[in-house]
Amino acid sequence: MKIRITITIDPETHRRAKSAARSRNTSVSGLIESLLQAAAPPPARSLVDGLIGSASLRAPEAGTDRLYDALSVKYLKS
Repeated sequence: MKIRITITIDPETHRRAKSAARSRNTSVSGLIESLLQAAAPPPARSLVDGLIGSASLRAPEAGTDRLYDALSVKYLKS
């Protein structure tokens, strides 16, 4: 849900903002929102989000792990 705010800018800045928004096929509000999102730091990642994808599993030697062999035949199908 969007929140309505009020800003005060001089008429020349407003004219330039309308022109810039028009050239980008957006509104002045959309232009300001995109500029603020670009200027704001990205949201902090959680510890779990930072760890996702950071580990890798080693593939055991063929024939040494029967469970791995059975699951790889069933799911990896390479």
